[in-house]
Amino acid sequence: RNLCCYHALVFLVILLFGSGNDSLLVPVLATALSVIFTALIVYGIFLTGKAADYQPYQVTAKSWFLSFGKFLFAFGGHSAFPNFQKEMKKPRNFPGSVIIAFLIKLSLYIPVGIIGMLFFGECVRPNILNNIDPQFRVLNACILMLVAVQAIMSATILGNPVTAMIEGAVGAPYNKLFSIKRIAVRVCFVTTAIVICEAIPRFDLIMALIGGTTINTAVFILPSLFHIKLAKKDKWLTFKITLDTLSITFGWWLGVCVPTRLYPTSWMN
Repeated sequence: RNLCCYHALVFLVILLFGSGNDSLLVPVLATALSVIFTALIVYGIFLTGKAADYQPYQVTAKSWFLSFGKFLFAFGGHSAFPNFQKEMKKPRNFPGSVIIAFLIKLSLYIPVGIIGMLFFGECVRPNILNNIDPQFRVLNACILMLVAVQAIMSATILGNPVTAMIEGAVGAPYNKLFSIKRIAVRVCFVTTAIVICEAIPRFDLIMALIGGTTINTAVFILPSLFHIKLAKKDKWLTFKITLDTLSITFGWWLGVCVPTRLYPTSWMN
C-alpha cells in the first residue's frame, strides 16, 4: 500500500505539470522503457527455463474471453486519439503515427505472450514477472523499476486528456497551472485510481473487465458507428458499412460475454 501511495504521489506531480503538447519527452521515454523492460522480461524467461511441470496451456471459452479482454486493455489509448491528433504539429500524419504505434506495441506484446506460453504453459501467471526465477534479484528489480516508471508515464499520457476534459466542464482556467479547480480535478482523478487499485487487488480481472467493455466499445463499436455516419457515398460504401456492421456486432457480443465469464466465479474469488 505504501508503494502504491508513492507511485500515486509521483503520478500526481507529473500530471499537474503541463499537457501532452509540452511534454514530448514523456511518450518517447515511455516507449524506450517499454522496449528495454520487454527485452529484459524475455531474457529473464530464457534464464528461468522451461517449467519442470510444464503442461500445454488449455484454451477454453472462459480463458479466451478473459485473455481477449486483457489484450484489448492495452489499446485503451483510443479514447485519447482526438486529443493526440489535435496536439500534433501535422495532424494529417496521424494515421501513419497510429500504425507505427500499433506495430511497436504488437512487436513487444506478442513475443512475450508466445515465449511465456511456450516456457510455462498452464503454469503461466497473470503477471509474467511472477514466473521469472526469484534468484535473479537484480534482473527482477530492474524490470519492476522500469515497469513502474513506464506505467506512471503512460498513465500521465492517457490521464491528461481526461482531466483536461473535466477541467473544461468545471471551468478551470487552461493557462493557470495551480488553479484550485485544476488541482482539485487532478487530485480527485488520482485518488479515484488509488481507490480502485486498493478495492480490487486482482488487477488481471480489472484489465479483462475494462478491456472487454469500455475499451471494446471505444475500439469496435463507436469508431464503426461514426464511420457509418461519415462515410462518403462511393462504390465502396456497401463494403464499408458491412465491415462496420460486423465490427459493431462483434463488439456487442464481446461486451456481453466478457462480464458474464468474469461473474460470479473469477470475480468473487
